[in-house]
Amino acid sequence: MSGDARPPTERGWARWLPALLVPVALLPDLAAALPLRTYYFRDFTAAFYPLRVFVARELREGRFPFWNPFIFEGTFQLPALYPPDLLQALWTSPAFASWLLTAHLPLAALSAYWLARQLGAGREGAFFGGALYALAGFTLSTLNLFIFLQALALAPLVVGTLRRAAIAGGRWIVVAAGALARSLATLAVEFVGQALLLGLALALVARPSRSGLVRVAAATALGLGLAGLPLAVTLGLLPETARGAGFARDVGLGNAVHPAVLLQTLLPRLFGLPQAPAEAWWGGRFFSKGLPYFLSLYVGPLSLALAATGLRGLGRGAGLTVLVAGGLGLWYALGEFGGLAPLVAHLPLATAFRFPSKALLLPTLALVVAASFGVGRLRHEPRAWGTLGVVSSGAALVTLAVAALLATAPPNLVAWTGVTAGYWPHVVGVVVRDAAVVAVLAAACVALALGVRTSRVSPGLAAAVVVALGVADLVRAGAGLNPQVGVSFFRPLPEIEALKLGELGEERTFSYGLDHSPAFREFLARGAPGLTLAGTFVSRQVLAPYSNVADRVETPEATDLTSFVPRARELAPRHYRPEAVGELIPWLRNASVSRVV
Repeated sequence: MSGDARPPTERGWARWLPALLVPVALLPDLAAALPLRTYYFRDFTAAFYPLRVFVARELREGRFPFWNPFIFEGTFQLPALYPPDLLQALWTSPAFASWLLTAHLPLAALSAYWLARQLGAGREGAFFGGALYALAGFTLSTLNLFIFLQALALAPLVVGTLRRAAIAGGRWIVVAAGALARSLATLAVEFVGQALLLGLALALVARPSRSGLVRVAAATALGLGLAGLPLAVTLGLLPETARGAGFARDVGLGNAVHPAVLLQTLLPRLFGLPQAPAEAWWGGRFFSKGLPYFLSLYVGPLSLALAATGLRGLGRGAGLTVLVAGGLGLWYALGEFGGLAPLVAHLPLATAFRFPSKALLLPTLALVVAASFGVGRLRHEPRAWGTLGVVSSGAALVTLAVAALLATAPPNLVAWTGVTAGYWPHVVGVVVRDAAVVAVLAAACVALALGVRTSRVSPGLAAAVVVALGVADLVRAGAGLNPQVGVSFFRPLPEIEALKLGELGEERTFSYGLDHSPAFREFLARGAPGLTLAGTFVSRQVLAPYSNVADRVETPEATDLTSFVPRARELAPRHYRPEAVGELIPWLRNASVSRVV
């Protein structure tokens, strides 16, 4: 189906579908549509919000910062030139930072819708593709990683504009360059690189000629030039950092996707609640860091079935390109389990990047594009319903088999997972409920397929039901993945504020943090509700990195969360043990530390 030859049924109410995508993208947490509350989980509190508020304050005082005095006795500050980040200078509240992030979910949905339409998908199919892109577990998981959600939202625009530049040239070269430059300004170069790769591939498939190659080369070069300042500064700093020296193999290949984790695409809570790891999480054995880098990979059985149905609708060239790109991304994301990532690690500059799971953007984009065309095939090709029914039924069988395996697990398997025998029935109950949802959705697909085949249900109505069920399922799975709290979460407690740690002049404050605290480990072992929120709050209050930046408290060495500090750590984990305080005191004095938290 071409982008211009669309059925007359698409020329009425379907034109309003892009507007509907905005509220749909916000359905997992509608309250986040207003700047009243704040995200807090993981990297939002640990790194991204403190660093953003530092830049915002510097901008308000008329300075553009390249140096941060509050970390490691002073360290590099990467250039923050992404426009929404600059807006935080207007209001430094974490609620506003959270709202700006939330706005990227509708942007992601609309970007994916536009890309699907550019490739020739119908409006209903593009609507589902946009909803899938915004509501997929991978997308919602990037929110607490900040820059990756920003780059993800722009990725379809980079892909689509590069393709348009190859086909039409002219102003599209400038538009593609602008999209690429805007995306590079996020500094999430791993995501931008994947979008660039897919965009170039689809561009050359659409225009396999010298002129097409020249156009995309010009757009790419111009985009790199427009992003020259942040790229030049970052590349200039790189040799002076731990990242520039190259990550060790276990770090660079850490946070890969274990093959068993792919079951999360069908069972969102297979390993418990990723947003509450201190209360309900048992999947540590499948993640090199104990917890997943991306909290969820859920897409659901209907999305997978629609993608399998839609590959043929893309056409041979584009379909093969999308399939190969998605396959390569998934292969790389498997890390040492797949074998591709260790090979790539030998390439120049490859050791400056880490975590193969970041390559999941490519399979996500491939799935979204294919699923968009799957809806169109259901509307206009009754035979496509057979594929939908078979794939969704296969997904149901897989999930039911997993649920049965866990329900009948022998004691040695339960012990291997690390879950207590008393808690195991709860794990089984959660997985059984999720498997039941997949089975119900598969049964609905089979029933609709039979209705279409016997002419009892029109293909258009049946396709609309599949879309509605798919979106509802994604909303169900994504609800609560990014919880919010009141902005008071980021305010220092009166006892901490009374210490006036930000007014010590040339003296510094040292924080032990929580990682090596026996009292905190005992607190987590109690197993009470709300441990994740409480633990994050305590970590913020004791100025664990980089919470001290938000309070303008200068600290000496601490955990390096960005790998852009100019020197290696001097303190080893043993120095953080309470009984090693005698060995630590001379170091603290040498670092001008006068307060210890």
